[in-house]
Amino acid sequence: MVDGADGGRPARDLRMVVAAHAASTYGSYLNLVALGLFTLEVTGSAVQTGLFMAVRMAAGFLMGPVSGLLAGRCRRTRLMIGADVLSAVTLALLVAAPDGARTGMLYALAVVLGCGQTLWGVALRSELPELAGPERRARANARLVAARSVAMLLGFASAGILVAQLGYEVAFLLDAGTYVLSAGLLARVAARRPATAEPGPAAPAGPRALAGFGTLRTVAPVVVAMIGVRAADAFGSASHNVGIPVQASLVRPDSPAGYAAVFLTCWAVGSLVAGRWCARLAARTGGVGSPRSFGVATCLMSVFFVLAFTDPPLWLLVPLTVAAGAADGYAEISYTTRLQAVDEPRRARLFGFASAAQNAGFGLGMVGCAAALDRVAPLTVVVVAHGAAFVTALAFLLVQTFRPAHRHGPPSPRPVEVTP
Repeated sequence: MVDGADGGRPARDLRMVVAAHAASTYGSYLNLVALGLFTLEVTGSAVQTGLFMAVRMAAGFLMGPVSGLLAGRCRRTRLMIGADVLSAVTLALLVAAPDGARTGMLYALAVVLGCGQTLWGVALRSELPELAGPERRARANARLVAARSVAMLLGFASAGILVAQLGYEVAFLLDAGTYVLSAGLLARVAARRPATAEPGPAAPAGPRALAGFGTLRTVAPVVVAMIGVRAADAFGSASHNVGIPVQASLVRPDSPAGYAAVFLTCWAVGSLVAGRWCARLAARTGGVGSPRSFGVATCLMSVFFVLAFTDPPLWLLVPLTVAAGAADGYAEISYTTRLQAVDEPRRARLFGFASAAQNAGFGLGMVGCAAALDRVAPLTVVVVAHGAAFVTALAFLLVQTFRPAHRHGPPSPRPVEVTP
């Protein structure tokens, strides 16, 4: 895999995976907007709309450990293709369903999309070191973040236009087409069977191993701590996701959609900048960041998001949200790259547990922050939620600062002591 990022079949496979990720991400952000609006129109109930999102997040949470188990045993590109095809078929069935059956189809789609996106993400991050080569995984992760940021920009920008001009059915069929395109690109990637664990101490079998707890006992403590920080980060991120529409209606009642578009676009631009910068840094140095820089980036992200909700003027809002996106993108790249340093037999289950932890943090944040927004201002909600993320990241950073330096890296074989 040494030449994985430079030429030959591995490089082509990596390009196909990045392109598939971009296509799938575009569809995800397109349906994030279109499905929310469509659910509200079909059910006529804000409660049912919230329930749809809750079902989708719960499905993703429950699928995390299962995804880790599947990605550790099955050919991962085929799992990703299966998730794409199932998502496309379910979207097509929603379009074809009669009016009376659409509510039921919506909940079926929520389960399929929640499970499919989790499986896709766990399989992708578990497989990427084998595609790019272990020394180029940071560069590959940076390329994925950059591709995702562009896809997010296009998804948000086109969703409103497609729904308004062409209707929900066309938007859903286009969404299904992005999943088909992703599956077609992945079909051109070599389907490699995961490596099996070598003889030695194994993680406990049974439900604990399925949940990922057995794997956590076998990895470096810093990895477990980073997963905890990322879950707290997801909890904080939920606050600005649910708070942006409310904040927009309060500070820009004449144009809330425009305010939200500026906020989200600047966040995506910042994430894109981080992805491009990290890719160049990794090309020069072979790596990106450290546990300490991950902690610093997470702290900065929370600070910038809180400042963005203080109703600053536009000339200040733009750099604040760009900085928040850049810090978030850098933290994600550092985090993913560090988890990928775990050897392959344990990597898939570790990512399955990490995905469940992040989904749990985001889901709890969505529910709690949405309920709090009925009683307090968006700034207060964001301060509390991102404050929790900041404190968690700061504690992690302090621990990493005062721990011995040799304990920051991946676990290595214990040296044999020789007595004179």
